[in-house]
Amino acid sequence: MTSANVRTGHDGRAQAALEPARTRALFVSVLGLLLATGWVANHFVGLMPVINGSARLSTAMLDAVFGIYALGLLPGLLVGGRASDAFGRRSVALAGSAAALAGTAVMLLSQHTDALLLGRLTVGVGVGLAISSCTAWASDLRGTAGAATAGAVLTAGFALGPFAGGFIAGAGPSGIRVSFGIAAAIVVLATAAVIAAARGAEPARPAGQSDLGRATPAAPSSRGFSRALSWAMPLAPWVYASATLGFVTIPTRLHTALAAPVAAGTATLIVNGVSGVVQVLARALRWGPQAGTAGAVLAALGYALAAMAPAALTPALGLPLFLILGCASGLCLREGLIDLEAAAPPHLRGALTGIFYVVTYVGFALPLVLATVGSVASMAILSVMAVLALATAVARAVRSRRDHHRQG
Repeated sequence: MTSANVRTGHDGRAQAALEPARTRALFVSVLGLLLATGWVANHFVGLMPVINGSARLSTAMLDAVFGIYALGLLPGLLVGGRASDAFGRRSVALAGSAAALAGTAVMLLSQHTDALLLGRLTVGVGVGLAISSCTAWASDLRGTAGAATAGAVLTAGFALGPFAGGFIAGAGPSGIRVSFGIAAAIVVLATAAVIAAARGAEPARPAGQSDLGRATPAAPSSRGFSRALSWAMPLAPWVYASATLGFVTIPTRLHTALAAPVAAGTATLIVNGVSGVVQVLARALRWGPQAGTAGAVLAALGYALAAMAPAALTPALGLPLFLILGCASGLCLREGLIDLEAAAPPHLRGALTGIFYVVTYVGFALPLVLATVGSVASMAILSVMAVLALATAVARAVRSRRDHHRQG
């Protein structure tokens, strides 16, 4: 054996040892970008009471600033998922982080109405691009575990951002700028980590596209597309309908001694924190596909209790609702994403992830609808949602017994 052969063998073993480390670093950096995305998307919730007081916005205008985010988010999710399938996860994820950073910078520089509207819209586009591409990217890297972990980490960002924003904004108008500045810095750091980790890794192509000369049969793709949607989509409406009912609607009926920004941030931390924790528990304890059934049952229970609850809630009534709705949101999100990863054709995973998240975000409209209609109509809406969520749970339980579409 020549010295060249020895060196070649040593370099090959070193390369083999380095490859898993590079993949792990890339996976962690993608999760970091998802955490930053959740933070920058949701920290505005904790700032809303202070912005409302300092900028003297009407309730309708404040709702518009909060809601315009969805106008950018939904097309961002749809375009981002499909674009990442076609052009690669990395380019779309970085485009999303850049847009989220730009929108945050606009609001950092000015809190006038026009700047807030433009900034929130731009952040929405960026968050949509980043969520769809990074979630699919995590699935490419780690399969079902990657999809589940991506959902949990994104939820953690949704929880931590408003909680930190609420405390920082408690300092007054200067706290608003500090919160925007911190959110921007977190996005910059996460983006830099992805760029650095991706530099030495393989191109972020969707799994299944490495064999460019091999055509993917249209019929199996079509069946996989429909199958993935049929499993995941029934859970999607209950994800953020449950979460926003918990951290937007319930706090308006809850009387505590906390200042408004801190109360808003704390409610968001509890609901989204529980959502993230239950996703981790579901994986650690191997709850399997029936965790989605449990999530839908908990959603139904949460809506029913919210419909029957008195107009003024005490913490003793509010906290159990936070816990129930948080668990419902987390389990429905986790199981929906895993269903997609298990059934979706790899080259369509980004598009399907985007579609799934679009349906989940329809739930963000629930607090506005409940605030617009009267108490009797609100009770009726929540009661109907409880019945529909329970029907989802029953249908999933029955189907799971005869169709083992995934393991674990």
